[in-house]
Amino acid sequence: MDIKKDLTAALVDNEIHDESLKNQLVSKIETDADLRYDYMVQNLVKTLIKEKISYQSVPEKVRNKVLKKIQPKELKSKSSSSLFAGFFSRPALSFATAILIVLAALLILINRTEVTEPKDFALEQLGDDNMFVQAKNNFTSILEGKLAPQLVSSNPSEIKNFFVSGGVKYSTIVPEMPKWDLLGAVVSEDRGEKFAHHVYANPEGEIVYLFQVEESYLQTHEIIKLTDDLLAYLDEGNCYRTLTDNYSTLMAKAGNNIYAVVSNASLEDISQSFCALN
Repeated sequence: MDIKKDLTAALVDNEIHDESLKNQLVSKIETDADLRYDYMVQNLVKTLIKEKISYQSVPEKVRNKVLKKIQPKELKSKSSSSLFAGFFSRPALSFATAILIVLAALLILINRTEVTEPKDFALEQLGDDNMFVQAKNNFTSILEGKLAPQLVSSNPSEIKNFFVSGGVKYSTIVPEMPKWDLLGAVVSEDRGEKFAHHVYANPEGEIVYLFQVEESYLQTHEIIKLTDDLLAYLDEGNCYRTLTDNYSTLMAKAGNNIYAVVSNASLEDISQSFCALN
């Protein structure tokens, strides 16, 4: 259903009498961040106005003076008196109330991130062919000694050449990290396609595993996949970070590649190093 924003005003003013339409609008507000924001603003402003503004009657002397000035033409007098009466019967908006409304709107804008924060994409990443799931499983295998580097090297160029010679068809990124030492790399195969993985470690014995895949593989969902909403979130330049099974996990995009990073280091540490790769 296409919900227009002006319907939120009608909902706030209790002017929607069709229960079916009202239920659809309430449901849409609960799931659409922009519509929910618009509803919150209108509802807050109306509440402030209702609480802070009082209706004041126009003094009879002023009313008669206005009517007298518009008396010469009868028709004009009737229409104008109605117009001016409506005008003077409107609430008097004080300066203090206006300030309150502005401050309320600013507070909503400042805290709008609470409405638009990303959902927990990790909950939707399911299945053995999901990149997020594979990255977590591969990291567990590394810690358990079940997955060892096919190439042991601290040279980024050597690792990139290893990916090419191993049959990886897409360009890869193997950055040098100030706090992390390169250990080596692995090329995996899935239904005839080769994928790139490499590993870092620090002096404290913490490990970072990085798995990168060209985005086109994920868009087709044929061999490896992510949910469309997570892909869209990463396409916008965001870095998705989460803690799963006591491991720090992040996903982001560099060039045409989507990469997943899993580590037993703190989420803050790996975010600083790996959220923006070049």
